[in-house]
Amino acid sequence: MLIQKWMASTCQLLPRSLAVPVQSKTRTTFTMSGAGQLQYLDRPGGHKISYRKTEGFKSPGVIFLPGFMSNMNGGKALAVERYCQHHGHSYVRFDYQGCGESIGDPELAAGTGAFDVWKMDAQAVLDQLTSGPQILVGSSMGGAIMLLLAIENPTRVQALLGVSTAVTFDKPLTYTEDNVSTQASTTNEYVTPKDFWDKKYQRCLMSDSIPVTQPVCLIHGMQDDTISYMTSVDLSKRLQSKHVDVVLRKEGQHRMSKREDLALLVQCLGNLLSLSNSKL
Repeated sequence: MLIQKWMASTCQLLPRSLAVPVQSKTRTTFTMSGAGQLQYLDRPGGHKISYRKTEGFKSPGVIFLPGFMSNMNGGKALAVERYCQHHGHSYVRFDYQGCGESIGDPELAAGTGAFDVWKMDAQAVLDQLTSGPQILVGSSMGGAIMLLLAIENPTRVQALLGVSTAVTFDKPLTYTEDNVSTQASTTNEYVTPKDFWDKKYQRCLMSDSIPVTQPVCLIHGMQDDTISYMTSVDLSKRLQSKHVDVVLRKEGQHRMSKREDLALLVQCLGNLLSLSNSKL
């Protein structure tokens, strides 16, 4: 495992996306062992995003931001949940509209503006499901959303933990989902459309100086064939934060979901929580 640390030294703050305020309504279905109950948060247009929340007694809380067309039941999200439960931190994992167990347009990712919708979903989770300082954990595309939320919510976002962080979508990002049953095996492939996100986000995250001042840890696998690990190295140089760590796994791939990858993930989260607590 290679560890590189960079000190980064501006795009202007993005105007916070405006969304219709919606009251949170929940309905409970079932409870997974050790997990929060499955609930739904209302979004505009009659859509709902599914989430599971673990209550905690320690600050800061933690929010997991999934990648493109991924969901809240992946190995990384569950590993972070177990860590937060064990250490007493509140935790929220959720599905974007059109993904996982959320109620919305399943073809959302095939159209334009999906990134904007999902970014507003994440903002709604931060605003309506949490209070106080939060650490954001972003996977792949979720890393881009994580950075933008940190810029727009500097008093709420305490620290950032990126895994295989994506900061631009000039090349298509592909997600492959295998559905296996006793009758048949099918593969669904989702590819980011040409106008997946607004150019204003690209201008900000590709700027020479990104106004993220919170502590940041970026984990990346050197065998990642979807997003080069040099993306995290380059990003670290452009963040204004003076506390930026880049952790590279020589054998790590894009999903970073092997047992040793997950152990590294929660170790880095623990470091950020300790750092945040020392500043509270």
